[in-house]
Amino acid sequence: MALDYKNPNDWGRSPLTDSALRKQQFRAENPEEWASMISADIEALSTPIFESEDYPPFTGTEFLATHETIDDHPYSAAFGQFLGNGIDPDIANILAFGSKRFDLISDDFDDPIRQLATRIYSRFEDMGYWDELPQESSDIDYDNIPY
Repeated sequence: MALDYKNPNDWGRSPLTDSALRKQQFRAENPEEWASMISADIEALSTPIFESEDYPPFTGTEFLATHETIDDHPYSAAFGQFLGNGIDPDIANILAFGSKRFDLISDDFDDPIRQLATRIYSRFEDMGYWDELPQESSDIDYDNIPY
């Protein structure tokens, strides 16, 4: 059974169905914009991840699975602070690389975990944590880690 975005009986069955109908409607009513969106998606998928600056070079879960300690992480102080305060490893990794993606934690500004992550991030930002290149493990200044 094919869905028809103009058929009112096809709408309201489920959020997934409605999303598909909205995309089908957009595609039918805006073919040029749809084609440019598809081209942009193809280009984004063809870009190797290591060339993309939108994502860290590894995920937090992958890092924890392949490393004994977090000391090998390029931003170990921030990564450890986010992890230690109950933030998901993948989100903690993204935040540790200096990306303000608090929306990945929660869309609710009053969420206590999101507020905690914002405070931790702000402290690191205030001390210029991301302004310098990651330090070698032997050069870490343990007096300059905001707890």
